[in-house]
Amino acid sequence: MFGVLLVDVALLVAILIMFMIYVGPFILVFSSIIFVLTRKSIDIISRILIVIIILLITFLLFVTLIKFINKPSEYYSKMKQINDIKSIIGLSKEEVENKLGKPGKVKKSENIYLYNAGTLFREVRFANHIDLWAKTYYYALFVYFDENDTVESTSLKESLEFYVP
Repeated sequence: MFGVLLVDVALLVAILIMFMIYVGPFILVFSSIIFVLTRKSIDIISRILIVIIILLITFLLFVTLIKFINKPSEYYSKMKQINDIKSIIGLSKEEVENKLGKPGKVKKSENIYLYNAGTLFREVRFANHIDLWAKTYYYALFVYFDENDTVESTSLKESLEFYVP
């Protein structure tokens, strides 16, 4: 009985601490604004400047609590490295197929191979706990060949679909 009560009290204290950490500053800011606006001894221009400064500080504190997180898949990291260091430029079509496998789609009229380049999961969090926004992006590696069927260039682009062979 005492153990259950202790756990409940500890949980209540933890919730109150979380509330004060995340909601307390907003309460403090709004009460400061109300206090400044209701003082008769401060002229109107000073009131406006103080409110602007309080809102600016609040905005800067809020921005510092926002985290942008990118989680690339292992396959995306591999394909991004291939694209960044241009390691397949100058290879023939057969060498590219040996290194990367069969292409997902082939555009013969444009002499382009398309490969699935994996996914990139992007997330925006507030205070590292509250998810504001999350989305998965799919990427394709475009391999461009010249008229001699050797790799001229590569590019990694966001795609609307998976290019699975």
